[in-house]
Amino acid sequence: MEDLMRSQQVENILEVAGDLFLEFGFVNTRVSDIAARSEISTASIYKAFRSKDTLYCAVLAHGIEKLKILARPSALEGDPVSELLKACDHYQKLCASPLFRDLIRAPVEHTSIPISFRRMMCRQLRSALEQMCMPALKACATGGVLDPRRVKEAFRLLSAYIEHQTIWYGLFISATARKSVEKVRIADEAVRIVLAAYPSKIGEAFDLSDAVVQSA
Repeated sequence: MEDLMRSQQVENILEVAGDLFLEFGFVNTRVSDIAARSEISTASIYKAFRSKDTLYCAVLAHGIEKLKILARPSALEGDPVSELLKACDHYQKLCASPLFRDLIRAPVEHTSIPISFRRMMCRQLRSALEQMCMPALKACATGGVLDPRRVKEAFRLLSAYIEHQTIWYGLFISATARKSVEKVRIADEAVRIVLAAYPSKIGEAFDLSDAVVQSA
């Protein structure tokens, strides 16, 4: 029972700390603020995490685990291209989420994060997103609309386009300009580019208009 209570207490600390780090940033968030909001003493937080830096890394690792759950692929039910469109739509929504943006932003803003931890974060992020899209890409290859020898390259192109358009472009354009581009379905365009770049046969790129799309 004591171990369960301790586990729940740590989970509470991580959730509250994550909210505060996301809202105010690492520098402006004090451990005492986390203690007050989580209704746990500062001493208890330092007992579980030896420093604010350690707590911050734990929050990021906790965020990666949440992302892995959100990125779990759904069962393939429709035609391969429609399933790829749904996976990419889900990918785009994750990229637009506060959780994903904070995971991307954190190593840039907080330079004391160890290089080894940064690399681990990058691998974990890429693995979660690859897990989400790879089944649909493989189904497209099996279905004859994607070169089966280029599935890995297809994922790299897909992820680069979605992340660039959703995260980086979204961070640097004004709110006014963003409204004008919200109508563009980035997921659709990403699939169109990938299937055109790696067709199963030269000169036989798939026509995306043939797909019956039921995005999640």
